[in-house]
Amino acid sequence: MYVKIINPKTDGSKKYNNSRSCIPLIKYLSKEDEGKGINREWFFSHDRDKVDSPEVIRSIDHNCPKIEKHEAKFYSLVIAPRTDEIKHLKNDPEKLKAFTREVMDIYAMNFKGKNGNNKNLTGKDLVYFAKLEDNRYYKKNDIEVMEGKAKIGDCVPGDNTHIHIIVSRQDKTKAMKLSPLVNDKKLFYREQFKLKSCEHFDKHYSYIGSGKELEKHIIMRDGTIPERMAYFEKEDRARIMELENSHQNDWLDQLGRGSNHPQHEQYPSQKKKKRKPNTGL
Repeated sequence: MYVKIINPKTDGSKKYNNSRSCIPLIKYLSKEDEGKGINREWFFSHDRDKVDSPEVIRSIDHNCPKIEKHEAKFYSLVIAPRTDEIKHLKNDPEKLKAFTREVMDIYAMNFKGKNGNNKNLTGKDLVYFAKLEDNRYYKKNDIEVMEGKAKIGDCVPGDNTHIHIIVSRQDKTKAMKLSPLVNDKKLFYREQFKLKSCEHFDKHYSYIGSGKELEKHIIMRDGTIPERMAYFEKEDRARIMELENSHQNDWLDQLGRGSNHPQHEQYPSQKKKKRKPNTGL
């Protein structure tokens, strides 16, 4: 599960510039709607399924009265399930929307004050809108583009369903500034937010391994030596159990083959040796 908070300064795309109106970003997110008319994909919020682009722009742009001109007015997030995760959900738009709302609950609950106390926010306290997209498009950094096998803007083949989210810098009451890109883990710990989102997917959607790679990355980067050793020991135990289960299943499979299995023949040590005829020699 790929969960990312986009940083306009490092991701290098003008459409993510969040110190001005969100119009360029909303136009970009509406690119797949051309020619679809009423069948277009609508934006959705925490409690609504159909929100049009003009309302999204008004809601985001007008929710930042206490934000200075040079400050961020909104933030952008991307949720991109892997192909096997999409198949697991049967690419059900309603399940993807439900998971998005749950991720935004986790996002809100991840904010803390300077004293370290949780702000006790939920997705209902945020001003955010999300949109499903079916396609992903090649960028200049993609290997296929650099090798000349694809052009920038070409559609990437395969199932690439993902969700874009735009969330206001301030909460609904316009009383709190909420920044997920703050360089202080005590205020907002990005990796923890991502990991909790993956763990939530595993637990509530009956999946295994959504955040495994992310968990390893966080422990290897931030963990103490005992924490790293404990992680490797857990991995080793899991591999041993997997091998034992595999061998046991192979044995049971062989046992269940019945008379067709070689076990019904005598083993070499058990086979009777043919006696040579007694010739008297």
